[in-house]
Amino acid sequence: MLNIALMSGLVSLINFGIHAMMTGLIVVVTRRIAVKTDRLHVFPRLTALLISTGVVLMIAHIVEIWVWAVYYGWIEMKVDGAGPFEFAFENYTALGYGDAVPRDGYRVIGPITALNGLLLIGWSVAIIFEVMKMADVQVGRKHQRSG
Repeated sequence: MLNIALMSGLVSLINFGIHAMMTGLIVVVTRRIAVKTDRLHVFPRLTALLISTGVVLMIAHIVEIWVWAVYYGWIEMKVDGAGPFEFAFENYTALGYGDAVPRDGYRVIGPITALNGLLLIGWSVAIIFEVMKMADVQVGRKHQRSG
């Protein structure tokens, strides 16, 4: 069981790396959008920034869930009631229907997956707030310039 916990920790670290790279991509993308939308009203500007951020974050989370599903397949974990991707998605989001249960010896993977997902979802929420703050700062700067 210790080996499974350590390997699951490694999968979590891989997902942290994926999220860090996607965070960098969001910084680059939102800066470019901010420059291109500098003259727009706050609504279309914020909409463009948040949609692009949301798309990148959704891609990140789907890739991270896929990484868990690949890991489940690699260790040949059998789950009654769900396939690897479905089980990974259910645990990553901490939804936990309760109908999909891994066989003995693998039960610790679900909570590790859930902890990883919750941390990364929280990280995503922080990114969204930073993008909104960036847009607000830009709007405030625009008002100071014209006033």
